[in-house]
Amino acid sequence: MKPEYIQHSEIDFIKWDRCIQSCENHLPYGYSWYLNVVSPGWDALVSGDYAKIFPLTFRTKARINYLYQPYFTQQLGLFGASIKDADVTDFLKAIPEKFKFIEINLNSYCHLNAKDFSGKFKITHHLDLTKKHIEIFNSFNDNTKRNIRKAEKLNLIFSDNGKIKSLINLFKETTGNKTELKKKDYLMLESLMKTSISNTSGKIYEVRDAEKNLLAGLFLISSQNILINLFNASSSEGKKKSAMFYLVNEIIKLNAQSNKTLDFEGSEIAEVARFYKGFGGVPIQYPHIKLNRLPWPLKWIKE
Repeated sequence: MKPEYIQHSEIDFIKWDRCIQSCENHLPYGYSWYLNVVSPGWDALVSGDYAKIFPLTFRTKARINYLYQPYFTQQLGLFGASIKDADVTDFLKAIPEKFKFIEINLNSYCHLNAKDFSGKFKITHHLDLTKKHIEIFNSFNDNTKRNIRKAEKLNLIFSDNGKIKSLINLFKETTGNKTELKKKDYLMLESLMKTSISNTSGKIYEVRDAEKNLLAGLFLISSQNILINLFNASSSEGKKKSAMFYLVNEIIKLNAQSNKTLDFEGSEIAEVARFYKGFGGVPIQYPHIKLNRLPWPLKWIKE
């Protein structure tokens, strides 16, 4: 069935969320409550009675509508049952012409037909948590094991009751000046954390030293069988004490022998990717699409 373009006010959110909840490529990013926070007013493509759905996260600048990938939303694209390559092509072709520039990430279940659409692949890392912790630990590389053992000797305090502002402030103090995040983005993140914690899908884990100084924190969002490392930060002292190694290992302990997968959510930064690979993270590809429909000379500027 041909995809239908639906504006935000016409979306049936109950049917939408039912599709996300039941689909084989389920991801929490796709829920209506999540999209409402990260991209207020989003539109959609829908086929059948919400059998297959595709969120359109858009902005308008200088009266030009464009699709973009919201912060803290790694993968979107087509969701539904039995997704075929042709379905992905059909939905991409159904994106209305009014969206003059498209730069979005699809989820890892979406495969592109190179004849119709070109793109590149981005990488995340997944860790299977079905085994016992000792078996998972034995798959860590030597550097990761060494850092965990070092941290375990320092009487660090692990908690699953971290505070939103404490984690965001730690990130601002240590990493904020290296990112493009603006005040509005931090406010959106705070809203996303509050919403997900209130609906029991989000939790903040942290590690402090004996003096209660915050060394590392991590915001984890969970949904069905997926755990996503959505946001984290570590202080300079925390890095010296390998607090993030300790923190991630404690989270793995809590979820070992479950049917879950830990998505480290990245990264294309070599140092970060090495950190996740050290825990046995397996690279998973997902497509990044860029399509320029802008009129000349704007088309040339955005190339």
